[in-house]
Amino acid sequence: MKIPLSWLREFVEVKLPLSRLAERLTMAGIEVEEIIDRQKDFARIVVGEVVDLKPHPDAEKLRLAYVLVKKGSSPLEIVCGAPNVAVGQKVAVALLGARLPSGLTIVARPIRGVVSQGMVCSERELGLGTDQTGIMVLDSALTAGTPFAKAAGFDEPILDLAIPANRSDLQSVRGVAWEMAALLGQTFRSKPVRLPEGNVPASRSVRVTIADRKLCPLYIARVIRGVRVQPSPGWLQRRLRSADVRPVNCIVDAANYVMLEYGQPLHAFDAARVHGHSIIVRSAKKGERMETLDGKKRELDTSMLLITDPHRPIALAGVMGGADSEISQSTTDIILESAVFDPVSIRRTSRKLGLVSEASLRFEKGLPLKLAEQASRAAASLVAELCGGAIDKGKVRVGVNLKKETAVRISPSFFGEVLGLTVTPQTAKRVLTRLGFKVSGRAKQWQVIVPYWRSDVSFPEDLVEEVARIIGYDSLPETPLEMPFVPDPLPQLYKLKEDIRDLLVSFGFIETMSHAYYGESWARNIGGKHFAIANPLDQTQRYLRRSMVPQLLGILHDAVNAGNDAKVFQIGRVFTPISNVTITDQQPWKLAIGLAFKPAPGYIVRRKLTGVLDGLFEALGVLGIISGKVNVDSAKSKGRLLEWCELDIATMRNNFAPFAFKPLPKFPGLYRDLAVWIPGKFQFQDSFDAIVESGKPLLEKVELFDVFEKDGRRSLAFHLTFRAPDRTLTDDEILATMRAITQQLKKLGVEIR
Repeated sequence: MKIPLSWLREFVEVKLPLSRLAERLTMAGIEVEEIIDRQKDFARIVVGEVVDLKPHPDAEKLRLAYVLVKKGSSPLEIVCGAPNVAVGQKVAVALLGARLPSGLTIVARPIRGVVSQGMVCSERELGLGTDQTGIMVLDSALTAGTPFAKAAGFDEPILDLAIPANRSDLQSVRGVAWEMAALLGQTFRSKPVRLPEGNVPASRSVRVTIADRKLCPLYIARVIRGVRVQPSPGWLQRRLRSADVRPVNCIVDAANYVMLEYGQPLHAFDAARVHGHSIIVRSAKKGERMETLDGKKRELDTSMLLITDPHRPIALAGVMGGADSEISQSTTDIILESAVFDPVSIRRTSRKLGLVSEASLRFEKGLPLKLAEQASRAAASLVAELCGGAIDKGKVRVGVNLKKETAVRISPSFFGEVLGLTVTPQTAKRVLTRLGFKVSGRAKQWQVIVPYWRSDVSFPEDLVEEVARIIGYDSLPETPLEMPFVPDPLPQLYKLKEDIRDLLVSFGFIETMSHAYYGESWARNIGGKHFAIANPLDQTQRYLRRSMVPQLLGILHDAVNAGNDAKVFQIGRVFTPISNVTITDQQPWKLAIGLAFKPAPGYIVRRKLTGVLDGLFEALGVLGIISGKVNVDSAKSKGRLLEWCELDIATMRNNFAPFAFKPLPKFPGLYRDLAVWIPGKFQFQDSFDAIVESGKPLLEKVELFDVFEKDGRRSLAFHLTFRAPDRTLTDDEILATMRAITQQLKKLGVEIR
């Protein structure tokens, strides 16, 4: 949130240097991401007055604007193609040498034969909006030659704040000012609101009906008659721009100003365009459509909350108004809305439609009922001040009554006990009072009334945190923890997962991670019941996964499409709705392994991944049947093969075999190499098994070290290790064993090289 320092100073006195103030705010949990100085962005851009217009001599759509940028000097001749430029306007002029936010530098150059001595700028060219249909027209009261940064309100520092998710009160100038008052030891200065009302009761002018009080617990409507829709005064436009809000007209600007100051979004309807002056808050009907203020027609569903009249929707509740009831130059009477909506409903609607607004961001965090009351008065007062008109007497209020204030009981000694330092009752009370809390009670027990805007405070520990933030975390003592350290062995399942990771990485695999959900099509492919997500971000994230295969295959296919091989694995939970079992059993840990590679001629499918599993199980000491199978798919267009499997880690854990350790051999081994030609249909495993069986009992180890093909035949070469546990082998024993091996291979049709 961006707040100019001058706005905060209306509520609290600030004497600290700006850098020190930013540090204090950040240390108190309100991070100042940046202190913005935009004066440099608008160097050599000034206010100019258009004193004359002439046709361009060589371009039908261009004109020559003569713009005065300094009293007593000659007007600048500037080529301008904007359709809305007119004599008497005050405009933003980029002088020669100016560098616009877009990076464009203004230089004297001929445009269709006329040298332009500058540029009259649009909002978009100044980086202040998206409108480039015409030049930006400034307040007529401005003086030519005034630096544009000063005229637009960018001549002062602006604090860019990162607001914590649980502090909806800090999405307002008043909320931040309360914090600053406490941090600086100042008193928060409230501004009185004057509300001049007429004699006509508001209840005669508007009716409000709420179909679901849960989705809309409170709706307040006020009516203001006889308004004049016109540009806002310069001070208001400057303040809005400094907060990154584009001025529109006096009514919309007043609503936005109050939203920024109080944190309560408001909306104004053209009363003449609300049929029957009847406001109805209801859910959308299936297939209902409406056009929002951004000009887009949107398809609605029954989960979305609407503001309607008896005939049609006029606003997406808490998100954006409708085009059919927006304020226009012909508006004379308005209905001013200040309401409270269910945060979950607003968040869901905003995400489904991909429509995020300043209003939705505030409603999503939850707003107090009392805030809607206060903001309604402030906005009505400001509209009447800026746009004229008469405010109907009272308001139409539909909804629940204001909630009873939250009270927290706490002992004054509790602050020091938790923080580990001396906090006097006077200090704690002073801090809480400056933050808006009301403290009462006796010496040993306090009752602290939480201000309505602090919905994040409900426990004694919350109050301790408030005191710690304000007195400064850096004042807390550094006390080392004193406790015995007894290392616990890692849980078996955790250790098994780490061992799997280490082994697969050593095999050349890469671990990947994926979200734990997928869409309807994968749920059908996997089969079985699925946990449905109540508020999915979109339809591809509708169900919690029962299998990690969809995400694994997605990674493999991405690799294939990029023309790459892949060796990947994932370890994670899947979610299985099984009745009468523990939560742990409903969320078992799984291991998914996948390969994408170009197979060699004659490759036996599944063999590569089966070999990986053999090596993994051997290293882990896993025996028995593992739940799962190796699957194969062919990505023929890329010439690659996919192999994958998914295994249950708990099953692996339950099939551990104790490792049997043998002493190192006492006698040396003897080594021989064996090379063979195998028939075309003969498999490696057949050769391997024949060698192992016929080489017993002296053959200790068989290793394949070479494979090549020639003339349609395949050659395999093996290292053979022979050893006896009780003696050194003789050459005759090795020769006899090698003879037995070759004879067995020849019987199978294998040719010895």
